[in-house]
Amino acid sequence: MTRLPLAAAALAALLAAVPTGATQELDELPGLAPLPETGLVASEAASDAPAIAFADRAAAEPLTSSAATDPGAEPATEPAEPAATAAAVPAAGAPAESEDDPAVKLEVDAESRELQELKKAEEAAQVGEASAPVPSPAEPAPGVEAGERIALLPEIDHDLATLQAEFDIPIDVNEAVAQWVRFFQGPQIRPHFVKWLSRYSRYEAQYRTILKEHGLPEDTIFLAMIESGFANFAYSWARASGPWQFISSTGRTFGLKQDFWVDERRDPDKAAHAAAKYLTELRQQLGDWRLAWAGYNAGAGTIMRARARGQRDFWEMTQGRVLRRETKGYVPKLMAAAIVTKHREAFGFRDDEVERLERIETDDVQLSGSVMLNVVARAAGVSEREIMDLNPELRRAVTPPRPFTLRLPKGSAESFSQNWPALERTARANFAGHVVQRGDTLGAIALRFGTQVDGIMQLNGLTTARRLRIGQELLIPVPRGGLQVAKGEPAKPAPARPAAAAAPAAPAAAPASAKLAGTPIMEPAGYRPPPVPIAGPRHVVQDGDTLWSISQRVGVDLDTLCKWNGIRNPRRFTLKIGTELLVKAQGG
Repeated sequence: MTRLPLAAAALAALLAAVPTGATQELDELPGLAPLPETGLVASEAASDAPAIAFADRAAAEPLTSSAATDPGAEPATEPAEPAATAAAVPAAGAPAESEDDPAVKLEVDAESRELQELKKAEEAAQVGEASAPVPSPAEPAPGVEAGERIALLPEIDHDLATLQAEFDIPIDVNEAVAQWVRFFQGPQIRPHFVKWLSRYSRYEAQYRTILKEHGLPEDTIFLAMIESGFANFAYSWARASGPWQFISSTGRTFGLKQDFWVDERRDPDKAAHAAAKYLTELRQQLGDWRLAWAGYNAGAGTIMRARARGQRDFWEMTQGRVLRRETKGYVPKLMAAAIVTKHREAFGFRDDEVERLERIETDDVQLSGSVMLNVVARAAGVSEREIMDLNPELRRAVTPPRPFTLRLPKGSAESFSQNWPALERTARANFAGHVVQRGDTLGAIALRFGTQVDGIMQLNGLTTARRLRIGQELLIPVPRGGLQVAKGEPAKPAPARPAAAAAPAAPAAAPASAKLAGTPIMEPAGYRPPPVPIAGPRHVVQDGDTLWSISQRVGVDLDTLCKWNGIRNPRRFTLKIGTELLVKAQGG
């Protein structure tokens, strides 16, 4: 598990799947792209959800609702403790701390429980804690003589030098390593290790190729084995995620996107590249692979503090007080996993009990905007579960509201391309975001956006509870033409943040009664920019415009458009109809 300060910010939004057997007719949601039946598990109440203790997890009450006509509806009130708030649209850089969709969460919970069980078993067995001082690599362990079989591992039919030559990473054999070998063989852990071996055969070629590409020893793959057992959906107690178990902040440092829609720490390919970069930096900082592995678990600063106390190498550090018990066992655990994997039959893991999972070959398809995964599955002639397994970074039953590359089983792209044009209309989903404010009710929110309460409830997994919580984020099904505010219900957008004093040009103020033009950055699902680009130096914001869509019509990136108009933070900027934007550089 990587160690950097864990970000405390959290999104409270929850996009829940349409409950199985829901009777709400699609034509009761005016303007909403038809939502096909998903067959996903209905959202559970917070009190019934599987409990997993995660660090820095925002306390979340279930969102609740009431129709505008319900005289007993309670408006939103302040939570008992301040909730972390976010912009009304789930932003690309926002922490991935909201709940996954129910079907995805089942996978997350199952693989996370597996990590918890292993951690409890390790703590109970106190494995890796040698009672006597552990010799360093320069001092052979007792019973390990050149040319002789290894006394601590009698299952291996050759000497230590021959064993070490089988790997391109350092391999030591001492009491600590032997303890981990016996731990993996034990009846409590053996079924888990069998599962690790099965997954290893699926990811071995992919991970070895990536590690070699970055100049790392290929046997570094065993770090992923001890981190997660190659489980893509697994979360640790410290909220580390994915096969290489990045915490949120470290993942972002190495380019792994985490937001309401995706968590790229769970993408096997992207996470492996990020881990290779991180390990390369640790090796350069600490000068030794054993210390680099320990640094991956504890952080480079911890290893440097141990060095400052005169401890020269990892094995010497295990006798000191700087490293935690988990880190002291981390390196021997990796070595033991490598030894047992390469000699699985010698250690009793028979071929007939280890299912060798084949690597899944894939086709890539490019999607634009949010589309329902079950409709994609229908077009490709595959199951939705297959798509989830091939795209573990997805946190929702829809793709993100931006261009996205989706992996499909090999050979299914042709079927998809043939069937998609006829199904695309039914797969599109349009969303807006709304942060609950004091006095809000679901009825008032539905009236404001020109939609129905039932649609909001289904999209957010709401049931019969009666309170909304200030700061919680709702996804709103909206008509394709943009946000529609009913007459007599003026919009109450959050005030726009002032532009910097030195900005070259600030947007002209819109009338106070102006409604929101659209979500500030997110491209509406199914949106197609007009064929005619914006020609003049200024543009008056129209219904359905977003900063992103305007930048595309002008032919510049979003940052440039914001710079021209003095917009510091586009994620927090409120775009209103009637606002005049500068769309050409002054003097250009």
